[in-house]
Amino acid sequence: MRSLSTWTVCFLLGYLVGTVSPGPACRISEFPCHNGHCIRLDRYCDGTDNCGDKSDEPMFCTVCNRTYYGDVGKTYDLQVNKPPETRLPFLCHLTFTANGQNHGDIVQLIFDEFKVGRYESQGLDGCPDGYMQLSELGRPFTGGSWCGVSSGPAAYYSETATVTASVKLFANPQSPFQFRLRFRFVSRREAIVRFGSPASPLERGQVAPGTYCTRQFEECYRKTCKLQSPNYPGMYPRNVSCYWSLRQKFVPTCKHAMIAVRQEAPHKMHMKRSINVLGLNKTVRALRAWRDCTGERDHLIFYDGGSTNDPVLAKYCGGDWLPRVVSRGPEMLVAFHSSPFSIPLHSPPSQSPLRGFELDVEIVFVDSDSLDFSHEAAGCNFELNATDPDGDEVWTGRGRRGELLSTRHSLPPNTTCTYSFKGFPNDLVWISFVSYSQRALLVGENAAHALLGNGTSGNCATKLRVWDGKVLLEDKCDEPPRLCDHTALSNATRFTRPCSDSESYISTGRNLVLQHHTEDGTALHPASFRLRYEFVDVRFEGELWPSREKKGPCYRVFRKQHVGDVFVPRNVFLYGRGGARNLNCVYRFEAGPSERVRLIVNNASFGLDPTCVTGIDGHSGRSVCDHHPDSRIAELSVWEVPWRDIKLPRGCLCDNSSLVSKPMVFLSSSRALELHFVANDMNITEDFTNLYFHATFELIRMVDCPRKQKLLGDGGEIRFTSPPEQRSDLLCAGLPWMIEARANKSLFILSWGAFLPLKLRQDEATRCPTQNRILIYSGRPPKVVKALCPAEPGSRPLAVHVFSEEWWGEGDLHTRLKPPNFLIEWVSRESGIAALHWLEISRPRSSLLQQLQVPLNTSQNDTELECPYRCPELDACISSSLWCDSKDHCPSGYDESEAQCGSASKLLTSLPGATLAVAAAILCSLLFLACVAIHKIRVKRRRKLAKKKMLTGPRLLDSSLNS
Repeated sequence: MRSLSTWTVCFLLGYLVGTVSPGPACRISEFPCHNGHCIRLDRYCDGTDNCGDKSDEPMFCTVCNRTYYGDVGKTYDLQVNKPPETRLPFLCHLTFTANGQNHGDIVQLIFDEFKVGRYESQGLDGCPDGYMQLSELGRPFTGGSWCGVSSGPAAYYSETATVTASVKLFANPQSPFQFRLRFRFVSRREAIVRFGSPASPLERGQVAPGTYCTRQFEECYRKTCKLQSPNYPGMYPRNVSCYWSLRQKFVPTCKHAMIAVRQEAPHKMHMKRSINVLGLNKTVRALRAWRDCTGERDHLIFYDGGSTNDPVLAKYCGGDWLPRVVSRGPEMLVAFHSSPFSIPLHSPPSQSPLRGFELDVEIVFVDSDSLDFSHEAAGCNFELNATDPDGDEVWTGRGRRGELLSTRHSLPPNTTCTYSFKGFPNDLVWISFVSYSQRALLVGENAAHALLGNGTSGNCATKLRVWDGKVLLEDKCDEPPRLCDHTALSNATRFTRPCSDSESYISTGRNLVLQHHTEDGTALHPASFRLRYEFVDVRFEGELWPSREKKGPCYRVFRKQHVGDVFVPRNVFLYGRGGARNLNCVYRFEAGPSERVRLIVNNASFGLDPTCVTGIDGHSGRSVCDHHPDSRIAELSVWEVPWRDIKLPRGCLCDNSSLVSKPMVFLSSSRALELHFVANDMNITEDFTNLYFHATFELIRMVDCPRKQKLLGDGGEIRFTSPPEQRSDLLCAGLPWMIEARANKSLFILSWGAFLPLKLRQDEATRCPTQNRILIYSGRPPKVVKALCPAEPGSRPLAVHVFSEEWWGEGDLHTRLKPPNFLIEWVSRESGIAALHWLEISRPRSSLLQQLQVPLNTSQNDTELECPYRCPELDACISSSLWCDSKDHCPSGYDESEAQCGSASKLLTSLPGATLAVAAAILCSLLFLACVAIHKIRVKRRRKLAKKKMLTGPRLLDSSLNS
């Protein structure tokens, strides 16, 4: 104590002597020598006579307990020598003041040599031999200390204009001591790392009164906010606690605000060095967090809210980067705590000289009704409800399909997010993961063994489960689910194939649940996914067509339903976007007795760019589909079903403009009508949004056709009149005639008129003087084989012949195995008459063998090879019942010729029916009278013979016997 007082007295005497002595007016950053010179303040008591008169080196001088000023742009040096053992304990105060203007605004201290006692990280007193403390004017004293041996230069930047470095040594002479520093004075304009440039200043928040570093940040979406460690970009004080409150008050309408904090630049994150894990040759870019953040480590704590009572998103205590930490709402509290004791953090020559850390702040705005954030303050539950597939506002949901991302905000540890997909009763849920990632960013003492494979853990950092009702579809532990990752390559110009069953999940019912669990939280163990979901409507109108079950669920039948709507199926799996290539749907409408089907097609679409044109058939006046060559088929067609498995086309649509002006109406002529929707070669983007139709149907009362329009037998005649002359013609209008042959028989039709091309050109329509037509269909399914322009019946020059296909050996095998048939349709557009005759014919044996190219070794008189009733002009056999029946069946009339039937027979058979009956009665009477006359003659003769016997006796009798 006595030595300290003596030193103080000497210092005061020297100071008084210096002040009394006259000298020049030196600046505040200079020391005035006795000889009038001015030297820098750091030259005082540096062991060198800088003044020349040794006035800067007085006896017992010291650099301690002095205030130092300086000029901007200059670097000054100071060294504190180790005190002798007699002066322990030792205390030295070094005060540095930036006096503004050319003398700077803040102070930079660079500790080139630092050996102050020992540092014991595990001890209660980390600096038992001595320490250095830093304090700033106007800031609370933190009480933290630096000690030990620094392996390199360490920098410190003051927050205020005055900083004091206090060095204290205790009574331990063996304690090492070296203390040398440089100091500089920096203007605020030059401190762009801390404050930013004048053109782009940084927002560092408002310091809370009475605190060292607690700050408040607001409205960071307008400003560039930075969370800087105290005294950044230098080392931060010890034993300091900072609370940075981030708050976003202004939120745009229909938006939700979240706060994100991150730092990817390694040179701006210096809490701890990158660690070398268990002797690995290279340093890994890793983090220390959670369990690694023991008491002696500096650490950051991120709270999901504005207070320390809110959930903790992350606890970070070292690494060369900070992952993105995002709050759930518009508030976040970041707490920083530094340990009471530490070695000064130095900057290796290969690294940036910056110390401490700086965190970037970002305000994230998302839609307030989105699934990007949890709407619950506590919990992570989401419900995705499907909207009504019919468009009715009965249930407000998120739509029928969409994309779902994992929460954009960070999740606290041990959090499970549940996504519940709820569809309508006829819905299935289809989800496919576009991407899934999870990676452990934490590498510490506990995780290092797992990194090298020397240890195992039974816990799952992340779990993913998919539930189909009570059935678990998927259960993954730190592994990705089924991925359909190729869909991530889709963009506006490129589309990828649909997700298959092995790449997605499909529920069996209306509900599906996805659970995603994180054990360590997602801030420091990121786990994210992106998936696409869709509620698939598997509902179909009508009933499943029993006879078409094997062809798929899109074959439907409507029975006993008098009115209804028909839509294209909304099941995406039936379309290209769901993986299908071809779509074929058939809707059958069946009416009851005395009912017809009325069908109205309201709208239809056949893709974005259909290559087909809907035209008008020149013969029937019905709509037809004209597909371009080598183009895909996409059309909607209507078919009449007069008999089982017999269908006739009634209309076809294939472009998107046919129904713009008015809908298309069809009225059946029979009890059944079918609607066919076909789309082949669908691309991977097409579904029911661009391939669709909408139709309505109703059953109306109408009397059935009273006559049989299906003809069987040897032959016959059909007559057509327009307008109808009989009631049956009116009731059967539009219903075709069907002629069907028996087994091993063929058909022949005779009519009058001229054949027209099946597809008329514009100039060909004038060839026919009438708009009426007879259309002849053949085959299974029926197709038009002849279009006849009708003429007056019976005109031999205008006679036309039509044979069934197998007569000429045409048609496929399937057609030949079935009895031939013709469908005859009368298209009536104006007044007129027409007729046709039909025959069931067969080939003579010789003609058949000749057709089969079998050689004949017979003579011309061998009639066994021929048939007795034959039309020679046709080289065909007809039924015997048609021969000589007073009607011409052969086109030449050969079956009724005089040579075949004779003149009497011809005359007799040529009589009318009533006359023929009278003639038959007269003939019978004449025969009866002749028989009676003969009988009377015979009776009279017997009587004469008996009388003669009686007169002559036995002799006469014997003679008569002999005679």
